[in-house]
Amino acid sequence: MSSSAPSVFAHSPRRPGRLRTLAVFAIAAGSLAALLAENRTRAAAPRFYPDDPIQVDNDREFDASGAAPIEGSNVWDFVENTFFEKGDRSPIRALNVNTMDEVPDSSWFTNRIGRFDLSPAEVGRGPNTLDAVDIDGWPIVEGKSQGVTPGYRVVDPSGRRYQIKFDPPGNPEMGSGAEMIGAALYHAIGYNVVEGYIVEVDPDRIVIDPEATTVDLSGRKKRMTMEDVKLILRRAARGPNGKYRALASRYAEGKYLGYFKYYGTRADDPNDIFPHEHRRELRGNRVFAAWLNHDDSRALNSLDMLQGSEGRRFVRHYMFDFGSIMGSGSTMPQVPRGGNEYMLEWKPSLLTLVTLGFYVRPWITIDYPKVAKSIGRFESARFDPVRWKPEYPNPAFENMRADDAFWAARIVAKFSDEHIRAAVARAQYSEPGAAEYAAKTLSERRDKVLRAWLPGVNPIVSPALDEEGTFTFRNAVVDAGVAGKPTAYLVQWHHFDNTNGNGPGEAIGAEIRVSEPRAPAPVERLQGMDFAAVRVRTEHPEFPHWAAPVTIYFRRGADGWQAVGLERQDPRAVED
Repeated sequence: MSSSAPSVFAHSPRRPGRLRTLAVFAIAAGSLAALLAENRTRAAAPRFYPDDPIQVDNDREFDASGAAPIEGSNVWDFVENTFFEKGDRSPIRALNVNTMDEVPDSSWFTNRIGRFDLSPAEVGRGPNTLDAVDIDGWPIVEGKSQGVTPGYRVVDPSGRRYQIKFDPPGNPEMGSGAEMIGAALYHAIGYNVVEGYIVEVDPDRIVIDPEATTVDLSGRKKRMTMEDVKLILRRAARGPNGKYRALASRYAEGKYLGYFKYYGTRADDPNDIFPHEHRRELRGNRVFAAWLNHDDSRALNSLDMLQGSEGRRFVRHYMFDFGSIMGSGSTMPQVPRGGNEYMLEWKPSLLTLVTLGFYVRPWITIDYPKVAKSIGRFESARFDPVRWKPEYPNPAFENMRADDAFWAARIVAKFSDEHIRAAVARAQYSEPGAAEYAAKTLSERRDKVLRAWLPGVNPIVSPALDEEGTFTFRNAVVDAGVAGKPTAYLVQWHHFDNTNGNGPGEAIGAEIRVSEPRAPAPVERLQGMDFAAVRVRTEHPEFPHWAAPVTIYFRRGADGWQAVGLERQDPRAVED
């Protein structure tokens, strides 16, 4: 199915009533006939509205005060995603993109490095608003009851809570370092991430609140004592100075609502109208997760918080818990299987069984360099972005299309080696060679991600049309150094009537063949027109599917021509 066909959904971030209707239709439309029927029903509606392209999705319009916490377990999350095909799997375009095929800012995602030129220092700072924190003397108010990493919760003098998590004894700095790097990179990408700080805990200055509680092995709540704290510290890495390095994660503001799932919507949030498996930032997260080996990118490692003022509350969605990325497995080095195979995968398991163990799974032969205990198992030589897998199937990841991957890969391309080194510096590794190896491996994995996913569609970006009639654009693959210049670009101009909501109309003149990403527009023919459309096909010997056209729509305004629409035809249409 052509990616230009679902163009009826281009006005995503607007009027929730109409959006809900379009989203439901998109899921139900499993055939081209259904899509054409929808086009007929909208024949009299304009294609573009005055505020297109939308830059901000107003997903705070309705009060979500009635939202209640979603509780779950890692076991159930594994079971339902492994044994049941959750979410809608219709091969449709992401539903929350704007008319320029981009993701608007929302309660889920805020464009940062993909839209602005962030400095390495800005990337390195991540979500943090403070330079550092010192938790000595802050009272422990609760034991950490979820997750496998040992820790507890403290309160600062202003009443803000922090969760304290320790590194495993055999791998000091590993989990906390991974958390710091992951938070910095995910924040720069655009996701909501909680603040996190590297701290040192002096055991002689630990204070327990008289009302502090914890949960014993039988699951019963009890008053927390120093013996409970000592049990936690026995599972933590202690430094030569007698102190314990830890990560202090600052609680997000608002009311805790549990986690979000990678499929469906929250029934108790009237603003949550796009099925999560059809949100581009969740589909495209597969690219980011592969880059960072965030194999623990499951629902339970997300966070929903109810925020805002009384009567106008909304749900903000966070990416949460990066202790198991890169080479870290939180409490131990990442298992060799991590990123290479699901926890339960039938085919390799049966092959191992029927060959009596003679079948060797490819990941078993990976040689993980033993650089530093703080790095764990992390490598780039055998890394294959396309074949990478999380711990178990993820509905949004499964729905990722070539245009979703292209969007994500363009963001990855924005991270220079300097950006990556700044993010790694947040980990404050003390082992010789650890920081250098982590940064080098992330850069090498970045380059593989770009080679794998940037060329997946005709990579025309940044279109512009000046008053002199010069049409310019960029080639994202060439700009990233992934491939050489194309043989040619084929440019065809069209009339476009915005009042009927259909695609480009009659062609204007003949198709133009150019060797550079610029071409003349038929200025005289465009006189008096409020809209125009142009289709660009790309010829490249390595990527024949780039012949799938990109259609750009321009609108004339007081300041000249503005690009208001961009559609990419599904490259499979060319391949077929």
